[in-house]
Amino acid sequence: MKITSQDFEHGQWIPSECAYGQLVDGKFALAENLNPQLSWSGLPQGTQSIVLACIDPDVPTDRKALNEEGEIPADQPRRDFVHWLVWDMDPAVCEVKKGEASVGDEKSGKRFAKPMGIEAINDYSSETEIHRGYDGPCPPGFDARMHGYEFRVYALDVKTLDLPDTARWEEVCERMASHVLASATIQGIYSLNPRLQPL
Repeated sequence: MKITSQDFEHGQWIPSECAYGQLVDGKFALAENLNPQLSWSGLPQGTQSIVLACIDPDVPTDRKALNEEGEIPADQPRRDFVHWLVWDMDPAVCEVKKGEASVGDEKSGKRFAKPMGIEAINDYSSETEIHRGYDGPCPPGFDARMHGYEFRVYALDVKTLDLPDTARWEEVCERMASHVLASATIQGIYSLNPRLQPL
C-alpha cells in the first residue's frame, strides 16, 4: 500500500499554499490553506473503507517554556495535533485533488465538494469555534524543531466505524485498531521559524 502527493515528496517541504500560515517578507500571514493532492494505491483485498488523517506529532506541550534564544527547545516533549481526519471513505476513492477539501479558512467548518466520508473536527477547534476538515500547517514561529506532517491512509475491513462526526482522533484510533488491514504514510515538513526556512 502506498500514498503519494503531487505537491511534495516524502520528507520534503510542504508548499506554503497548502499551509494555514506562511512567512511573507519575514512576517506571518495567512496562507491559502489548500489541502494537498493525495493519492493511494495497493489496497489489500477485503478493504471495506478508508480512513485518511493528517497528524503533526511535533506540537510543543508548553508554548511558554522558552530557552535563552527565545525559542521552544527542539527537545521539549511533544504531542499529536490533528489537522485532518476523515473516516468511512469508500475504497473506490483513491485520490483527493488539491483544494478539493479545503480553500482558505472557514470558521463554520469545511466539507468536501462532494461527500467522501465523515470529516471530523480538527484540533484548531476551541470551545467557541469549530474547525472541521483540513486546516494546514501553522507551527509556532519560535519553535526550534522542524515539524513533520504525516498524511496517513488506513485500509479497514469494516464499511463503517459507526462513530458520530464529533468523534476525535483517539476514538477513531481505538475503534479501528482491530480492523486495519494495511496503512501507508507520506510525511512533509514545515516551519514558520525564520532560521529553518528552505534555501
